[in-house]
Amino acid sequence: MKVSGFTFVRNAVKFGFPVEAAIRSILPLVDEMVVNVGVSEDGTRQMIEAIGDPRLLILDSVWDETLLERGRLFAEQTDIALARCTGDVCLYVQADELVHEDDHAALRRSLRQLHEEEDLEGLIFDWLHFYGSYHTVGISRSWYRREVRAFRNRIGVRSWKDAQGFRIWDPPPGRQASIPRTLKDGDPARKLRVGPSGARIFHYGWVRPPELQRVKLAEQVRFHYGEPARAERLRRGFAYDLSEKVRLFTGTHPAPIREAVARADWPFEPKRRWVRRGHVRVDLLDLFEAATGVRIGEYRNYELVR
Repeated sequence: MKVSGFTFVRNAVKFGFPVEAAIRSILPLVDEMVVNVGVSEDGTRQMIEAIGDPRLLILDSVWDETLLERGRLFAEQTDIALARCTGDVCLYVQADELVHEDDHAALRRSLRQLHEEEDLEGLIFDWLHFYGSYHTVGISRSWYRREVRAFRNRIGVRSWKDAQGFRIWDPPPGRQASIPRTLKDGDPARKLRVGPSGARIFHYGWVRPPELQRVKLAEQVRFHYGEPARAERLRRGFAYDLSEKVRLFTGTHPAPIREAVARADWPFEPKRRWVRRGHVRVDLLDLFEAATGVRIGEYRNYELVR
């Protein structure tokens, strides 16, 4: 069995993406690591080259910003990296996602199972969304709990919508239309049949010094809604929401990011509130989930078969 890791990134230094740590977190699991690097202005490519691992395959790409609508550009860049994967199974991380080394053994077993069992098409991971600091994890229903990050290669898998997950291109018999550049609602694509990976994704998209988070968030808004939205987001400024529902994280972080965790020096002191003004419906649903373990109306971009 050959395992291909893959990711994409641009301007990781400028916007504070821990992509080097993300890559290192899955390198022990893969036989090749495809990294699609958009032309950057901050030394991102040199930083990735400096990892110095022979399994690295760096692709250089120029991002087509005519695809800014709803983050479709992220899906296209994901698919560019995926197309270069030669493994039997593929393992994906985004530039702010890490896999903990404590989960490697379980994940290796799951990848082997994925390779050997034809009815299994992908694996889902459990998410830890850090918010505000490296010591607090979001627990509201606004944070998705699971998503696909591994799948069998050469079965028609494509990145879905804004690259949060994946689907399989599955047109009806006789359809003549070509595969679109990016998959979106209305396209003939189906959810992957998946099982649990036994591994966690540590997501650090909301952990940066506040000023850097402001700049990164504005750029993210631009990729969904255009330059006017970016300018407005910058004008509004940024502060972490102290009313965001979080729990204290008492475990260990993946080894490649621990140095960054030790350097973090900005304050974040959330105010614990079970029911917040303006969020009553969501907060009541959160209380129901906390009591029962059931998330009503949960979005699942996969079909669980294990």
